[in-house]
Amino acid sequence: MSDLHHALEPPTDGAAAVGRARAQRLLVTLLGDYWRAGHAPLPSGGLVAVLAEFDIAPANARATLSRLTQRGVLERTKEGRRTSYRLTESAAQILRRGGRRIFASTDESSWDGRWTLIAFTLPLDDANQRRLLRARLRWLTFSPLYDGTWVTPHDRFDEVREQLSELGVSDAVVLRATDLDLLPGGRARLEAAWRIDELAAGYQSFLERYRDLVWPAAAGEVSPAQALVRRTEMVNDWRALVGEDPDLPAMFLPASFPRAQARAMFLETSAALARPAQQRFEELVQTPDHAADGAKSRLK
Repeated sequence: MSDLHHALEPPTDGAAAVGRARAQRLLVTLLGDYWRAGHAPLPSGGLVAVLAEFDIAPANARATLSRLTQRGVLERTKEGRRTSYRLTESAAQILRRGGRRIFASTDESSWDGRWTLIAFTLPLDDANQRRLLRARLRWLTFSPLYDGTWVTPHDRFDEVREQLSELGVSDAVVLRATDLDLLPGGRARLEAAWRIDELAAGYQSFLERYRDLVWPAAAGEVSPAQALVRRTEMVNDWRALVGEDPDLPAMFLPASFPRAQARAMFLETSAALARPAQQRFEELVQTPDHAADGAKSRLK
């Protein structure tokens, strides 16, 4: 399962790596949104045609399929000359888990006062496991108090134990409590880890980036081709935001914090675009291999 997290956040050193990372993120988002576990595998030509909508050349699209297969995110099947791909069960499970948070309509105004704290240690030479655990803790809304001590103002007791088990981490302590006394230095450290100003700027940027899409989406004036591209980009950007957000209760946030406004816009607009985007995706995945290789990106 850990390979999917690499696929979502692959290395981005250099322009070529950035392009590869973008293609992988887009394909993972597309499959997470428009393909359902248990459905038939999708032909490679169709997936190449889907990525062409995002200006990804056929050769790069096929390389993306190969990389995600190597990472354990996709599995390949072959029937005669036809090659198809589907999400692995572990990848589908992680995407379902992530989707619940991405599309959650959480109201942060109420809070039961629960905190979860984890203290752990990992071998110094296991940088890969350290990176994976930190990425998963961030996704579960934990923030670092100290190097091996992370905390979240949510009940994540069962979820973090599940993640520790998946990663084989046994040298850890997980606590759940309603009483947590943050001395001035500790509170300042945690507030710095929460990066509230950066988060606010990110949500404000999101609002500005997609504000022009709200009315056309609600009015049904976005074509299926445009819906697929804009909605996928929106989901990708929203995933990045919530992945960095500790989902703080309202009492820890300034009154002007724009998360609720951004979430409402995201949920309403992504829902309005879901049907035409699904229509375009299903049309494209029927593209034969020979047609996909000659396909050019186009928006209608």
